[in-house]
Amino acid sequence: MFESFRENKVLLYKRPDSNIFGTVSVGYLLKSLKPFFSEKANEEIDKILVKMEPSFPFYENKDGLKTYNFWQTKPSQHFPSGYFMKHFRHFKLPDDIDDTALVYMTKGYSKKEVNWLKEKLKEHAFPDKVYSTWFGVDMPLERDVCALCNLMSLLLDAKLELNEHDKATIDFLNSTVVSKDFLKNTFWVSRHYATVPLIIYHYARLLGQFEIDEMAESRRVLIDLIPGLFKTEKVWMNKVLLQTAYLKFNENLTCQLVEWNALDESNINSKEFYSFIGAPFAPLKNKYLKQLGSKKVFQIGWKCEAHELALVLENLVLRENYLIGKT
Repeated sequence: MFESFRENKVLLYKRPDSNIFGTVSVGYLLKSLKPFFSEKANEEIDKILVKMEPSFPFYENKDGLKTYNFWQTKPSQHFPSGYFMKHFRHFKLPDDIDDTALVYMTKGYSKKEVNWLKEKLKEHAFPDKVYSTWFGVDMPLERDVCALCNLMSLLLDAKLELNEHDKATIDFLNSTVVSKDFLKNTFWVSRHYATVPLIIYHYARLLGQFEIDEMAESRRVLIDLIPGLFKTEKVWMNKVLLQTAYLKFNENLTCQLVEWNALDESNINSKEFYSFIGAPFAPLKNKYLKQLGSKKVFQIGWKCEAHELALVLENLVLRENYLIGKT
């Protein structure tokens, strides 16, 4: 398990955290980069992946189903190392599509497992058939486009026939970009990632790997937006993500954007970057408390140095591969 921590700088809050998200995100990224590395390097990646696997059962559904939780379920450890929230059931998270998809793609899966998962997903979907973030029965239905991109990457990779829920989810992902709702309502479109660069990056992971005709328009919109966003972005890690997204689209690349080398920056840091956030008030039914969830002072950010390094590695590998291809 790679170390991570959660914090709220305004409230001077910082705790070590034992979530699966950071670790499995590293696994997913390293596995996706294997085609670019030598056989010897891939042997080292395989060793890392093998070391991860013994931790996965601790995050598996408490009843043995093949869904996964952000925190340990065996035994239950929500808000580990905490003093307050770990004592209240309200803050205990159900299993979710994001961690489930990342674990499946990191450890490998059978079509039988994915078929089972697709049936399970239907049980918790919205009335319009778009998949929801949570598997829990007591959790409000919620759409998070980054989590949905990860989920659809798994379902498309399995090469199973798309059902009406898959198609509805793809349509939703496309409309969110085409309408530019992700620019206007960033937090509510993806409240666990909550930044435009992270949203674009997750779309690029999906659309860079799979050709989805129904999302052709959103692909064009994102390609057009990235150069302008990159030019005005101040946070170094966000610039890394935007450049990586552009490289994943690998289309109509502008030299100015691609020539930027993340390691040439004089101020390399990721202090202002969180790969994941939590907003405990956001799921509440009370509209006033719910609105508080969108304010940074009431949010918790998660950091995992290994995950951030893996994102930088991905950027450097893709950039180098693109530049080599242009020579």
